[in-house]
Amino acid sequence: MKFYYLTISHSVPCGVGFYNNYLLPEEFLPSFQLNDFKVEYGSLPWYAGITRKRKKIMLPDNLILISNLREYDYPVRSLSEYTYIITQEFMQCLDGMKRNILQIKPVKYMNGKTRDIILNRTYYAMTTDKLKIEAVANLKECEYEQFYGVDELLKISILDNCDYDLFDIKHETKCSLIVSEKFRQRVNDLKLKYLEFLPVESTKLITSKEWLATEINSLPRYTPV
Repeated sequence: MKFYYLTISHSVPCGVGFYNNYLLPEEFLPSFQLNDFKVEYGSLPWYAGITRKRKKIMLPDNLILISNLREYDYPVRSLSEYTYIITQEFMQCLDGMKRNILQIKPVKYMNGKTRDIILNRTYYAMTTDKLKIEAVANLKECEYEQFYGVDELLKISILDNCDYDLFDIKHETKCSLIVSEKFRQRVNDLKLKYLEFLPVESTKLITSKEWLATEINSLPRYTPV
């Protein structure tokens, strides 16, 4: 089976981070100010990720996606290492697919500039139960590069018997979501915009060594979702 990194077209602005989009409980709204970073936001489970006490991220029911973009319309975009924002259209791609999704919750969408709730757009917060790399990859065939004594993944080799259609891997944030050929065809059939697919078998990831030694603008354009 062929697998791909699900990526965002390099022609699209980043669209993530504290200064573009926030996912907050409704009780945070009275004190919320656009572009006002507050340290307590980073301690929220869907930003902070798992901890020794918190093995999985469970989302509450009263979440609001607040955006300072003119229109938030990415089919799927990472909010943090374990949490993604997806659209109704992307939800349709998940039907009948094997995936490592932990939870999907509908969220309200608010224009951060006008503070209006936008009722004609439907979004969801999605968390995943990240897989160990050995569960989906042939470690003997993966390529690594050492950087200050740490092995960094350079190229991944997916197991022949891997039957997931959408998954992500623990501790490998550069990998993005990985999807099957079946999933790629579903996305193309539904004509979701901004998404690109890089074959896992022939794609080498940017290492920290390259990042530090090269002008960022000259690096290959690869933007994980």
